[in-house]
Amino acid sequence: MLGRFLCNEYNDCRVTSLGLDSANDTICDIANNKPALSVRFDTVIHAAGSTCHENAMEVNLNGTINLCEALSNNPPQQFVFISSVQVYGIDSREDIDESTPANPTTLYGKSKLQAEQYLAQWCNSHNVTLSILRPALIMGTGMKGTLLSMVKGISDGYYFHIKGNDARRSIVHALDVAKAARLIAPIGGTFNLTDNTHPTVHDLAESIALRIGGKRIYTLPRWCVNIAAKIGDIMGDKAPLSSKKLQQITNTLTFNSDAISKVIDWTPVNVSEYLRNHQYTDSDI
Repeated sequence: MLGRFLCNEYNDCRVTSLGLDSANDTICDIANNKPALSVRFDTVIHAAGSTCHENAMEVNLNGTINLCEALSNNPPQQFVFISSVQVYGIDSREDIDESTPANPTTLYGKSKLQAEQYLAQWCNSHNVTLSILRPALIMGTGMKGTLLSMVKGISDGYYFHIKGNDARRSIVHALDVAKAARLIAPIGGTFNLTDNTHPTVHDLAESIALRIGGKRIYTLPRWCVNIAAKIGDIMGDKAPLSSKKLQQITNTLTFNSDAISKVIDWTPVNVSEYLRNHQYTDSDI
């Protein structure tokens, strides 16, 4: 998902893309194979990843190892790894910064943290400047996970506001993740990425609704939503709502990303305002 934004950010450079799709310059499943890389790159940005429980370790950790081994004979000057705030393993808290100990609770979070740790050793031994970016929820074309579920729910009419829900969530636009990757690459370090506004779930949903055609979102009382979540637990993963999904939209979870703005000139867009006010054209990603 992030690849197209990164290629657009580096459109004034010679870019070699690597991935599963036939549109890439190098086609390889790095989870199971080492890519054939004969060129020495100035900068490598590793944004490949999987949030799926079944293959998170294979893609996120093994894929990172395979990529690095393919680069070992011609290591780059700079390496940027797109990690995740899930390495902290926290479901509900405010203003979590980079000093917070990483203690992931999901396989996805664990695989990202182990990849970070491997990269720290590999980059140190190969004299490569390493930057680790930990984005919050990423908004942008091709997004997945919680945000995609919200968009689908709003579009199809089964997403509802919950009365009295003032939970906030950190978010960042893919455009700004790409910008941060380029700016931080020669510097290095580990940084959270957010848009610094932490919108309420209500406001974010309304912004998405406006972006996809002014969809109307109705409000339900909490007791009604609780019952629907319990029914969803019985139905399984395909249910539009479950106790886990309910927790995601009713718990406040925000991250502090002040640190990176002290190192580079990076001012991210307000995602909610961008969705409401940006005049989209055919040239938009």
